[in-house]
Amino acid sequence: MKKYVCILLSLLLALTAVSALADTVGNADGVMLEFWVYSDFTQDVSWEVMKGWAEDFIANDPDVTGINFTGKNDNELLTGLMAGVGLPNCFSASARDLKKYKEAINLLDLSDIFADTEWSSGFYASAINAITFEDGVYALPFISYIPLIYRNLDVLAAAGIDTSKAPATMDEFLAQLDQVKASGTDATTSWSAGGYFCPGAIVALDADNLTPGIENGETTLQAEQFVRALETVAKIDTYANAMMYSDAVAEEAFKQNKLGFILAGPWNNPAYANAGTNYDVILIPPYEEGGRTGGLQGWDLMYGVTTGDEKVDAAAARWLKYMGTQEAEAEWAVKLGRPVLREDSMANENVTSTMIGAVSAVGLQGGMLQMDFGKTNVFWMSALGDIAPQVSSGAMSAEDGAEALIEAINDMIADEGE
Repeated sequence: MKKYVCILLSLLLALTAVSALADTVGNADGVMLEFWVYSDFTQDVSWEVMKGWAEDFIANDPDVTGINFTGKNDNELLTGLMAGVGLPNCFSASARDLKKYKEAINLLDLSDIFADTEWSSGFYASAINAITFEDGVYALPFISYIPLIYRNLDVLAAAGIDTSKAPATMDEFLAQLDQVKASGTDATTSWSAGGYFCPGAIVALDADNLTPGIENGETTLQAEQFVRALETVAKIDTYANAMMYSDAVAEEAFKQNKLGFILAGPWNNPAYANAGTNYDVILIPPYEEGGRTGGLQGWDLMYGVTTGDEKVDAAAARWLKYMGTQEAEAEWAVKLGRPVLREDSMANENVTSTMIGAVSAVGLQGGMLQMDFGKTNVFWMSALGDIAPQVSSGAMSAEDGAEALIEAINDMIADEGE
């Protein structure tokens, strides 16, 4: 009996948590839009911004009575959307699944709003290319990010490192890792463990030498194109502890001056800022001075779903357009510290006056896309998560690791039927 009571209580708590993520703002009459968002969009500063946008939009749109926000995690979004029933009018989700969503869902064609070139010309050209298909435009470019190297300035100063400028090359960065380690403090976390994020950031430095694509069911990438990156990750790991970049213990070590460098995302910034850590952020240094930098660029998009009701679909398109204005995306970048996919927003002086905004704006110009968003379902970078640790541990050479990577990518292509 006690077991069943516990199960019932757990279910009630889960339902309460889900319902708490739903909120509505609106008037009395008109269209009610259902908006599925990442769960963190319904919390803290994210929710303040989102709610403010909704209130302003509704106040100026007589056809919309309200917007119901329902927060979901990544898996809930993907599984709920792919189920194809009870779909929202709009949703936020990763760009990695753009092609998958277009194939499975009757996405809302946003060609009409993108025809307003005064509005649409502000987005990065790569973002417009990704969302544009032969039969229409099927998403709103919203959030971007690149990996950032957070530097604990107190740790680096104690190691005798001049922090007035960033290392100009990867060799300079490796030398600084050596200095920190020699001073008796962990230089960084493992750059091979924890998935594709860290090794992918290094691979992106060689973006100009990579040939991603698929021909006759196999990747056009070549094994030799990855050897230098895998060797570099292994070198970095000689100065690293066993922590993964995403570990809570790694975050605490950085806060408490027990870690010199940590590669992370812009979402880590609030934790370090709130802890009072003396730090800054830099881009991943290039191999040659003035060379490619910026790391691996990820995106999140906003989508609409076609209902067949012209009034509802038009209202959803207007709401998406509102969130994609230069002012809205710039506000998001400033208040959330998350880079966006409007180039004019990233150039806004309010964005570039922030540390994350200034560095990210530069990095987005040189970052490599995680994959060919919208054109393939093969997220080939993810294969690095299994290969890089084996190279760093010495279980395989960089050359063997590169060959194994190509084999793994080809297996992914076969699984997707591409």
